[in-house]
Amino acid sequence: MMVEEGERARAKREQILEGARRVFLREGFAAASTDALAKEAGVSKRTLYAYYPGKEELFVDVVRRLTIENPQTRVLDFMRGLQPRSSEELREALLALAQKVLGTLMRPEDQALMRAIIADSHRFPQLTETLRMTVPERAAVEVARMLERARANGVAIRQGDTAIMTRLFMGSLLSYALFDGLLRPASQPQLPSTETLEEIMNLFMRAIMEHEQRG
Repeated sequence: MMVEEGERARAKREQILEGARRVFLREGFAAASTDALAKEAGVSKRTLYAYYPGKEELFVDVVRRLTIENPQTRVLDFMRGLQPRSSEELREALLALAQKVLGTLMRPEDQALMRAIIADSHRFPQLTETLRMTVPERAAVEVARMLERARANGVAIRQGDTAIMTRLFMGSLLSYALFDGLLRPASQPQLPSTETLEEIMNLFMRAIMEHEQRG
């Protein structure tokens, strides 16, 4: 049974997502039962299934809400609104995006969910594939589109595949999420300083800009 997304339905979905977030953070994906998910959300199992036919769909939605669709950072909306028209505007946009991405990925909640995903990935390969397509791939597509818009606006980005450029950009950020986040389970994730992020953006700009724009 599908539900209509009116105001009441949206409120109920948020209630389910908030309860599921607590359960998944506490128990991980594999150990979380539908009984526990429904109880934590304060709904019946029938209502839970009306919104989410399976635990996998619910987990994916929780991860999306905590990352690229987080209402506090609005990463996707931010990327879609970027229209850089100069190399300096592009650099500033990328720096702001990097701060948003790392600010999300290195929150303790997100780190805990990533550990849960890694721990259960061998048992639920379909889950990791679904997450890959709905979270990092969607973000990467939007970064690539932003670079293409900048190029169309006259920014002298070198000829080449913007998807590869996007991997270069995202890879530098994910290294911090890995080395200073996931691999530091006993301590608070260590966000890079603003100065470090600025240097990363300077190096990235030198890599993607035409030779005459390098400084």
